[in-house]
Amino acid sequence: MNPNNKKQTISFFGTCSASSNITLVSQQISGAFDVKKIRASFAPGVERLMKLKFYISPDPEAPTTAHPNGVNILQQTGQANYITGDNEFKEFEHEVRNPTRNAWLKVYAENADTFAHTIDAQVTLEYLD
Repeated sequence: MNPNNKKQTISFFGTCSASSNITLVSQQISGAFDVKKIRASFAPGVERLMKLKFYISPDPEAPTTAHPNGVNILQQTGQANYITGDNEFKEFEHEVRNPTRNAWLKVYAENADTFAHTIDAQVTLEYLD
């Protein structure tokens, strides 16, 4: 990742199998940054049975049986530490500062459905000067 770019959107795409969890991991982010925006798409039929959690993490590990290391960026002040949906896009501004270098963004999906579901999420960053 190039910290000379003022803003950057990092995309996460994958599939979470039925009744399972998966962690999708960005490439290493070498500069300090602010998370500015989160966007997620939920296909028809998800019926809010898949939860997405967003993390800033100090390592590239991608666990499937436990939550990733790091800070859940939705947990800081919200009632729920995840987003979910059905047949909709959710996009919202959500600012969280990561003043340290060499971090990873992660999307942790928990699928409670008996069907696999697609993960389609983006996180927009603004690098700190």
